[in-house]
Amino acid sequence: MHLTGNTVLISGGASGIGFALAKGFLRNGNKVIICGRRPEKLMEDKEKFPELHTIVCDIWSAS
Repeated sequence: MHLTGNTVLISGGASGIGFALAKGFLRNGNKVIICGRRPEKLMEDKEKFPELHTIVCDIWSAS
């Protein structure tokens, strides 16, 4: 697997392990898209790392 030049989508990427992974992928020259439930947290992350792409989403299933 190539570690650079990829497009990476991380759900739950606004904080914790997901955000740490996002930063690592960015450092290696990847396009990174993070999804999360909290728009304010996603905006905060985008301010820190303008190259991030963010999507507000809540993946929930009422099974």
